Amino acid sequence: MEYFFTFPNTSAVIAAEQALQEQNISVKVRPVPNAIRAGCGLLLCIAEDKTTQARQILQQQKIELQAVYQLIDGVYIQVP
Repeated sequence: MEYFFTFPNTSAVIAAEQALQEQNISVKVRPVPNAIRAGCGLLLCIAEDKTTQARQILQQQKIELQAVYQLIDGVYIQVP
């Protein structure tokens, strides 16, 4: 399962992608689905087992994370 990290702007997406890849966390950049409202048109897909570590890295690097979503039965659910 993947989690979907949204950001307030494209600069934050790029910074997050670089910071996470430097820590060997695999990410995929994807367009934001219509069902999710986000500050920019891109999000990062991150494996479920890497989400806690990814959040910690983003916080340490002071990269603003807007929201995190999970896709459950075709519906995007925001997770705390």
